[in-house]
Amino acid sequence: MTRPRLPGTLNRRHFLAAASAALLPAPALAQSGPSDVDVVIIGGGAAGIAAARRIAEAKRSYVLLEASAKLGGRARTDDAFGLRVDLGAGGFARSEGTIATSAQGAGQSLIALPSGRRLFAHGREVREGAYDAFTAALGTARRDMLAAVDGGKDVAAALAVTNAAPAAASPWAATVAQFLGPLGCGRRLATLSALDLARRDAPPDDTTSPAGIGTLMEGLGAWLNVQKDAPVTLVTHGGRFHAVTLRGQRTPIRARAIVLAVPAPVLAAGAIRFNPGLPPRLVAALRGIPAGHLEQVAFLLPGNPLALQPNEAVLTAAGSAPPALLRGRINGSDLHVLTFGDAPARTIAEQGEVAALPLTRDWLRASFPTAEAVISEVVVSRWGQDPLIRGALSAALPGQGAQRRVFADTVQNRIFLAGEYVPVSGWGTLAGAWASGEAAATRALRLFGDGPA
Repeated sequence: MTRPRLPGTLNRRHFLAAASAALLPAPALAQSGPSDVDVVIIGGGAAGIAAARRIAEAKRSYVLLEASAKLGGRARTDDAFGLRVDLGAGGFARSEGTIATSAQGAGQSLIALPSGRRLFAHGREVREGAYDAFTAALGTARRDMLAAVDGGKDVAAALAVTNAAPAAASPWAATVAQFLGPLGCGRRLATLSALDLARRDAPPDDTTSPAGIGTLMEGLGAWLNVQKDAPVTLVTHGGRFHAVTLRGQRTPIRARAIVLAVPAPVLAAGAIRFNPGLPPRLVAALRGIPAGHLEQVAFLLPGNPLALQPNEAVLTAAGSAPPALLRGRINGSDLHVLTFGDAPARTIAEQGEVAALPLTRDWLRASFPTAEAVISEVVVSRWGQDPLIRGALSAALPGQGAQRRVFADTVQNRIFLAGEYVPVSGWGTLAGAWASGEAAATRALRLFGDGPA
């Protein structure tokens, strides 16, 4: 019998693939750092890389400015126990955008991820009927949220689900709440907009890179005109041009257009100054979608005591264990990664391995009591403490679910927003960030007409 799988999102619908991106030739991408360019891209995550590739393909002058020493943003591949591991984005939906086409054109290897997630309870995989019950509860929660906002009033996702729940609630209701809230967005359902969460319609990740998604992003940016360790401090509107000031660099870069691919919480915190300031409507929208808390913990689990296939994902039923999602046997190795959300993730961000080690042990002990394994060392992400990131994906607060539409507006006539927070339905994903970067670059290019510079 074929093992049933859990859906990775609120429903099973997949979108058709977007148009393919052309392989970018090296001569079109190689430039020396100019003081005047057509487009400045601020932020070297997936959105910024996608935007820069699109601008380079159009043979326009540009520069991609990244404040850190690496490209990729929250797509980061680290060394752990002598192996390569993603402690951020671990995959993407092949059907969404052009990441796969770009990667293959650049000679990057891709592999398929197992479809769906395995569901465990009390240390054992549940029966087929439990998969059906969980999937039904997940679908019911989404319908409840849609019904709650049908009249135009945006409420907390928890309130929408609670008010619509029948007297005999599904035994999987608590697990669904964890899956959608702390493990999906890094926040409890009580702090999430029902409208924003119900609109989210992102296909599950089904593709990854054996070298790591962070390594993949670095490869896709290898031929771009990039300045790393180049934090932007000020963007000044000067009519037909914007001036971009970098820390430690006296002469600003002038640009006819800007793609702003910086995480929403970084913008909301005012880490980059704008003169004149950003429109109040945009500032309010950024503050209305605060970042959640998701941190990842890598560890070795020798001997495959959980009997997992390579790269399988596991969700355990809500219970005594701290809620977490498991990615098992990374590329067939003994390496495993747990993703913690909300309060445990905040603790990991603040305390690092000191907090992550007991949390990981507690999760294994409660979720798989028969697994004879002693975890003595872990490696963790700390996105919440990174001033260039400031948390995980951005999800709307109750009453703020309509704010994402603001991010489609052009700012000061020449600034175009890009990032995982920009799409209305595909927010919070690597594919969504990449697609938003391409879209922002396409809009910027319209300022110059169809021909090359």
